[in-house]
Amino acid sequence: MLRKVSDLIEKIESVIIFLLVLLMVIFSFVQIVLRNFFAISIFWIDDFARHAVLWVGFIAMSVVTSHAKHINIDVLSRFFKGKSKRVMNSFKYLVSAVVSGILVYASITFVQYEKAGGEISQTLKIPVWYLELFFPVVFFLTSVRFVILTIEEIKGKESKEHDDKGMMI
Repeated sequence: MLRKVSDLIEKIESVIIFLLVLLMVIFSFVQIVLRNFFAISIFWIDDFARHAVLWVGFIAMSVVTSHAKHINIDVLSRFFKGKSKRVMNSFKYLVSAVVSGILVYASITFVQYEKAGGEISQTLKIPVWYLELFFPVVFFLTSVRFVILTIEEIKGKESKEHDDKGMMI
């Protein structure tokens, strides 16, 4: 059931990533045309693009974790096979879930500090902490996905990264 919920969230995240990238491309193109041909610009586009790049990167982190395609250092797991490899992977995913959980706490603290600071985005005219609310959400989703990977590894299920023969895709 957790995997189904994760897959649904992944579809939503993928739509958000698509829309953000589309908007960044369109807005950037419009900005270039306006600056080069009309000597004007829309003042909030650069600020939006800066934040959108962060959002896309962090949301993509959550998506790739769902597929176990995240960046990892697993030199030791190459020496293990079968059950011992599953134990090693379970430990790796569990540690990653804990680290992501710590990052949830740290990002909540960060957003609280930003909220207390009261900084307003000069171009978007909204509190900056609104733009940073995605940090704890994405770290939470990433942590949940590492928990799901841990459970799947313990149960002996192949994660989404493997085909029917256990080969890496």
